Amino acid sequence: MNNIVDFKKPKKQKDQKPKHPPLINLPPITKALLLIMIAVHAVAFLLLDETTRASLFLNFGYVPAIWTGQTDYSIDLNALVSPITYMLLHGNMMHIIMNGTMLMAFGAGIEKWLGAKRFLIFFILCGIGSVIVETLIHPFAQYPVVGASGAESGLFAAILILLQSQGRLPTGKYGIWPFAAFWIGLSLVFGLIGGSVIGSQIAWAAHLGGFITGFGLLRLNYFKAPL
Repeated sequence: MNNIVDFKKPKKQKDQKPKHPPLINLPPITKALLLIMIAVHAVAFLLLDETTRASLFLNFGYVPAIWTGQTDYSIDLNALVSPITYMLLHGNMMHIIMNGTMLMAFGAGIEKWLGAKRFLIFFILCGIGSVIVETLIHPFAQYPVVGASGAESGLFAAILILLQSQGRLPTGKYGIWPFAAFWIGLSLVFGLIGGSVIGSQIAWAAHLGGFITGFGLLRLNYFKAPL
């Protein structure tokens, strides 16, 4: 049985509206990390009382002294997961806003470059490298380190390497080292003057560790991506 095809121009539907891209068009892992960070912060500061919140930070923030045996607390399950969970906790509203903004600025481009799976692994490893350096420099520190800025320092290292590979940063004798030195120097200055931004001392060693880890990881073949 044959069909009769009407070649007349179809009438435009009145209720049809043009499609618009989403306001914040982030790749999936970057978006998921951002939403988890915001959700954890909302629960910690809107639903928990001060005592419970302090316990949350102590148990799931990263405490260097626990790993060096310089405190009465022992390495338990909470401590074992803390090198990852500390990245999801933030000290106050300004802290989460700054780290959320950095994640969107750096994470979107790096995830598109590396791909979702490698980006997530890269982010986690930078966060772990961040607290390893923090522990080496401050082995007796008993305050919990919180925030994703160490891992995001690794993302900043990746941004420098990506821009250089695209010819948007110099490749000569000094290359990207002036930019790297500026980032490291900025972290050191903030560490010396204190953390007025987040209400406590900024873990500059963690920033340094994340940057070094990110820079080193991108020298491995596994993390190299086609440009």
